[in-house]
Amino acid sequence: MKPIACTVIGKGDGNYFSTFTINRGARDGIEPYMAVTISGALIGFTEEVYDATSTVRTIIDSNASISGLIQSSRDQGTVRGTLGVDGTPMCRMYYLPDDHLPRPGDIVVTSGIGMSFPKGIPIGTVRESTRGMESNKQYIVVEPAADFEHIEYVIVYRYKPAASAVEGRTNT
Repeated sequence: MKPIACTVIGKGDGNYFSTFTINRGARDGIEPYMAVTISGALIGFTEEVYDATSTVRTIIDSNASISGLIQSSRDQGTVRGTLGVDGTPMCRMYYLPDDHLPRPGDIVVTSGIGMSFPKGIPIGTVRESTRGMESNKQYIVVEPAADFEHIEYVIVYRYKPAASAVEGRTNT
């Protein structure tokens, strides 16, 4: 995954980490949409990359959207950032299949689909579900695994999925 340690050198406006700046950029091999983690948990992804710095958008930002899956059931959905009713940063997971109800405590991880993230990075745990409500209001509340109030250092995975040849096909 070619991890690289980075220091947080700037923070976006607001009370919580929606976006922040790190001290590594393109000359260090960082590209847009690479996974950013702390203690093995997903924080967000690189969004804007400059020569010596990068801007990171966190998973608790309402503009972030990441493909995730429930680890126990393998059901896939989309994780988006939000604030809880008490102002704590949370995520919501949408577009899950209707036939399965995740349980509180189920772990949500990256699915490996969409952005070039490695599959299986912990995003958080299921806290509650709004299943049974109107179809356009159904989502799962996910409590992030990372501590967003004390981010000083992060790890960027300079991961690029390798394309593999399709077996058993011949070109005619």
